Amino acid sequence: MSLEMKIYYMKKEHGVTIVELLVVIFIIGMFIAFFTPTVLNRASTNARISATRQQLNEIRAAIVGDPNLVSGGEYVATGFKNDIGRPPRHLIELVRRVPDTLGLDSMSIWNPFTKLGWNGPYLRDDGKYGFLYDAWGDLYEFLFDSDSNAIGIKSRGPDGEWFGPGLRDDDIIVQF
Repeated sequence: MSLEMKIYYMKKEHGVTIVELLVVIFIIGMFIAFFTPTVLNRASTNARISATRQQLNEIRAAIVGDPNLVSGGEYVATGFKNDIGRPPRHLIELVRRVPDTLGLDSMSIWNPFTKLGWNGPYLRDDGKYGFLYDAWGDLYEFLFDSDSNAIGIKSRGPDGEWFGPGLRDDDIIVQF
């Protein structure tokens, strides 16, 4: 074999053709196309779960107050339940004083001497009542005990269905 032939074969063995390069890029592209939607969907779901939990904790603090906020030896954020004497019947009561039309309860205006009455708003409202809905657009609901007392607030979670037989237990619940 001549010197020129050896040089030709040596160069050919070490090079990569454009077809081989395109095949490798195609295979990598297929892996990315296959796994990207799954990873992005999981990240989106986890972000929505975190946002819903954070909002539920804010609603909980608005209802029962935050015992860590103390100024001058007194609680600063006592919450709706401590101010009115009962949990809200609807979450809208946390942002605006709802007059009682049924005569069940007089939701009086805040009295600085007795430190009782509606001292809200307890939540910040965006004007569209966004605090009523979780990250999937479903309404929050109260969690009740066997005596029909509100003991928490809950969201349906990612699947949009309440937990039951055969369903995923992905409901998000925050108790008071």
